[in-house]
This record gives sequence, C-alpha cells and structure tokens, in this order.
Amino acid sequence: MRETSSPSSLLITAFNGLVAAYDRADGATQWTFTVPGKSVPGARSRPTHAEAHDGWVFVLAGGSEGTLKKRVFIEVHALDYLTGQPLWTQRVEGSPTPTFAGGSMLVENGQVIVAYYDVLAAFAADSGALQWSRSSEHGGGGLHMPQLQLGVPGTRARQLL
Repeated sequence: MRETSSPSSLLITAFNGLVAAYDRADGATQWTFTVPGKSVPGARSRPTHAEAHDGWVFVLAGGSEGTLKKRVFIEVHALDYLTGQPLWTQRVEGSPTPTFAGGSMLVENGQVIVAYYDVLAAFAADSGALQWSRSSEHGGGGLHMPQLQLGVPGTRARQLL
C-alpha cells in the first residue's frame, strides 16, 4: 500500500483520454494525465476509465495504431495518486480487429486484471509485471464481441465501453 495524503483527498475523473485529480476541499486541479496515442476508430470520445486504489490511480483506455489497417487495443496505466506521474503502462491486444470491443478492469488484492476481446491478463499492481495472460473460454464472440464480466468475492470489474 502506498502513502496518500488522506484516504479521500482527491477526486479522480476520466473522459476522452484525460484523467484529472481535484482537491476535494476546494476543487483545485492537482494534476492531469493525458493518455498517449490515438483514440479508437468510430468512437466519439476516447474510452477512458480510472479508479484509485492504495496510492495508485489505474487507468484503462482504448487506443489504436495504423493508418489504413487500424489495430485496436487497450492499455492499463498506473499513476501516482498524489502527483499523477506515470509509473507503468501495459498493453493488451486481442485477436486482430479494427473494431473496438470495450474492456473490463478489476483492481483487487495487488492485482490489476483486464479482459479485452478474447484475452484475460493479470498484472502486479505495484510494478505492472505480467503475472499471466490467456485466452478466455468465451472466445472472440464472432460478430458479437464479448464484454466479459469479472468478479471476485466483494468486488467486480468496471467496464470500459
């Protein structure tokens, strides 16, 4: 567990590739973080979700690469809760597809677990080290891309649409 100034001193917001932290006492902006790279094709705003846990802010965001043939993916960014400084980034790519499939992130017990398209991956929350990655039994979903639900006792994943 990382040190924070107070358990709830910051309000964290995320939208369209921008994460911001505001002081809850006076509303002053404490820091901002812009997700690097390009947004996903067809999305009006860049899919971005953030949540704070134990002195970190974990950001799940959709992204893409390529000009004619786009490849889409999601990235997990870990930021320092007090400063917004990036600590680590990991990319998760599913089967090659030009369409964004959304994703899910569950942060619990020192792990960041991500589901994207047909992939499940777990990272160490403190370092970003890949703990494991595998295909899910749900597959790629064919024309219907899966929005996997993740859950462990006491908590469930947040979805990125």
